[in-house]
Amino acid sequence: MTLEIDFKALGIDLDDEKATALKEALTTKHQEALDKEVGGLKTKRDELLANERKLKDSLKQYEGIDPERARKLEEQLAENEEARLIADGKLDEVLNKRTERMRDEYDRKLTEASQTADKSKAFADKFRGRVMRDEIRTAAAEVGLVDAAVEDAVYRAGGLFEVNDEGNVVPREDAGLDESGKPLTPQAWLASMREKAPHWFPVPEGSQSPGGGGGPGAPRAWKDAKTTKEKVDILKRKQK
Repeated sequence: MTLEIDFKALGIDLDDEKATALKEALTTKHQEALDKEVGGLKTKRDELLANERKLKDSLKQYEGIDPERARKLEEQLAENEEARLIADGKLDEVLNKRTERMRDEYDRKLTEASQTADKSKAFADKFRGRVMRDEIRTAAAEVGLVDAAVEDAVYRAGGLFEVNDEGNVVPREDAGLDESGKPLTPQAWLASMREKAPHWFPVPEGSQSPGGGGGPGAPRAWKDAKTTKEKVDILKRKQK
């Protein structure tokens, strides 16, 4: 189909023969360009259609298969090295690998158990220490220890008493008995310390503790006191 071009309207003056020849030439060039453009689009379309057919054909082989189950099966097959080794006749290697896995699992569980036991022991020791301190402080208040002596009493009590699994403070096996022949209690023990540790107890009004705590040689300033007894004596003098 020849292009319809009005050369006169374009300001081109040609006779009919030349105008017809030019129209035919332009029509040919136009058709060539159009065919080339359309041909490229057709090629691209055919390529896309071919890829689509290939994809559909590939998907047909998976019809009726659960993708999730297929993925898990593939993972299991990839991880199942033992099956390959057994198929290759390498049974010893399979047994060695199983033993190694069992050993690693045992070590992991043992480490976890040890860490749990350590945490439990630390918690239990902290609990027992608190119960011991509270028990000795209560006994010290009942017996009449001065406040400055309580920490010393708590420290010494650790060698004679312990906290059992029920959370009770009981005497150790080598703690001995009290004056009545009964198992030693914190109260009985503290009361028996009046002669061994007189500085734990208040000095009676109008007297001095043994050893001349208020004598001429006693330290007068806190910085000069070197023993618990000397510090207690200084505190008592300040309270008078």
